[in-house]
Amino acid sequence: MDLHTRHENTLVGLEQEDSNDLGLISVVIPAYNEEDGIIDSVTWVQDVMEKSKYDYEVIVVDDGSTDKTSERVRTTGARVVRHGTNQGYGAGLKTGIRSAKGDWIVITDADSTYPADRIPDLLRHASDHDMVVGARVGSAAKIPLIRRPAKWALAQLANYLAETKIPDYNSGLRVFRKSLAERFFKILPRGFSFTTTITLSSLTNGFRVKYIPIEYFVRTGKSKIRPIKDTYNFAMLIVRTTVYFNPLRVFMPLSAALFTSGIAKMGHEIIYTGGLAEASIFLLLGSCQTVALGLIADMINKKI
Repeated sequence: MDLHTRHENTLVGLEQEDSNDLGLISVVIPAYNEEDGIIDSVTWVQDVMEKSKYDYEVIVVDDGSTDKTSERVRTTGARVVRHGTNQGYGAGLKTGIRSAKGDWIVITDADSTYPADRIPDLLRHASDHDMVVGARVGSAAKIPLIRRPAKWALAQLANYLAETKIPDYNSGLRVFRKSLAERFFKILPRGFSFTTTITLSSLTNGFRVKYIPIEYFVRTGKSKIRPIKDTYNFAMLIVRTTVYFNPLRVFMPLSAALFTSGIAKMGHEIIYTGGLAEASIFLLLGSCQTVALGLIADMINKKI
């Protein structure tokens, strides 16, 4: 579906039941070298918001672009905040959130991959939740075949550590309270892991998160995702965030694995060698130490 068709669908299908009780809505769009598609992305958002009943502002954070991204955004009337150097996707979002005048933040991408016409649908659920996420599920996800195994593995890890099924942990189209983002500002990263971190932080702290299925389109321009490096970073981020908020979810299984291995090795040594070796003792000691670390981390977390 091309951009022209998307805009037509937006204007024809947009409902007029939007409520204005959320106050000013701040739409934040981070952009880095997106001169080819930024005008379409911004005007699409503006068309949708104009047809809705929401008061809004559009903030484009130019993350140190070396092309004409800023100049082209200014022709749309959107507000531009510019970084002198490229600092990362998350850094752009944090700058936009700090600059936002509204109590509710909408984030979307500058490459027209997310359907701007679904923003009012997400906003309709906002008053009853702390975050509403556009979930790329089913055929809408359009994940390249080579990335699917890693994506699936990361999703299973995130589901386990967050103790709930997460339809889409890193969607870039979402609505959330500005106060929610500010609560976690110190741990929200400057890179692409921003969305994953705010998802896990919200879920592990009991905030109300709702998922709405959305479409997902082929991007305009070249993707800046680095598959191998970013997959590793996402995995480490998921574990690190969970250790921060729910440490027993990480330490207890690890301790159980060490304890089981120690008991199994001890039994093997007693039956087949008639004695004990250092390895089984170290495994059991490691299990006890891991439990102790987990309990200490959990107590610190509860105190904070």
